[in-house]
Amino acid sequence: MTKNRPRPPFTYLWAILILLSCAVGALPYIPWLASGWTPRLQAFQPWALIAVAFVVIFALIRRRWIAAVIVAVLLIAGVVPNLAMPSKQQASASDTGARITVFSFNALKAGADSKELATNIKATNPDVLVLVETSESLHDRLRAQGALVSLKYRSSQVTTGGERDTVVFSRYPLKERDAALGPQATDWYGMPVVDIASPLGDLTVVGVHVYPPLGSATRWGTGLDALKQFLDQQTGKPVILAGDYNSTRTHPQFRKLTSVMDEEPSLFPQSTWPADRNVPALVGIDHVLSRGFEPLAQETLHIQGSEHLAIKATLGLVAGE
Repeated sequence: MTKNRPRPPFTYLWAILILLSCAVGALPYIPWLASGWTPRLQAFQPWALIAVAFVVIFALIRRRWIAAVIVAVLLIAGVVPNLAMPSKQQASASDTGARITVFSFNALKAGADSKELATNIKATNPDVLVLVETSESLHDRLRAQGALVSLKYRSSQVTTGGERDTVVFSRYPLKERDAALGPQATDWYGMPVVDIASPLGDLTVVGVHVYPPLGSATRWGTGLDALKQFLDQQTGKPVILAGDYNSTRTHPQFRKLTSVMDEEPSLFPQSTWPADRNVPALVGIDHVLSRGFEPLAQETLHIQGSEHLAIKATLGLVAGE
């Protein structure tokens, strides 16, 4: 008598799959830190979306149309925060030749291979070099190998156990702002802020290093808030923020910061960490963000001795800036 009874539209299995898909899709929108667990899960959310896509395919194969539609909507909701929208200034400065090249790299406590790093710096020939988790001994080795010949200007030195582990080098004269983003503002290392007098005009560069959420999610949030507050105070001058944010596009706190910046040029996030495994890097926690520039291109570079990939970013000056 039950042989031809129609199947119920939902069973426990489909309910569980839909709930899990809902959790993955909603994850990038959850602001609660949950002692750091939420940011950790959010960082790997793009990979969980693959499982959600398989649920959609499975539902279609099983002809569970309602479930397929629901999960597809959740999949789209989860994908959107990972995407970079087209630049709002795309038509302003693409072929003028007015460009700035930025090289940004976390040298992981100055353990990166100095010869390989020097080779990449010389090949990139950047206008701005940002080194995170660096040391003066590493700079001496880079200088001895000719990597800093054209980068004559720099922010203050770093000292072991000091209040800063990041340095900004520049091809053009710069002036450093004292304590603009010091330890009191970031609740960790201070971030160097320099004003550079380039041929394209004056611009501001910040060497970014935000506390990792794995250690203290509160300090991580404080660092991102400090950057946002700093940006809100900057007017009339292009700004570049380059370094290790320990944040991905799936973190709402990071998206709050990027809401006042120009989008990165890659539609999908570029993974930069961890880069010292036998598999490709999984998450994108290193970024070169800008305001007043058109992001033209961005690529990652592998350098032995660090678990981060370096970033080479090319930025075009926006007309009128």
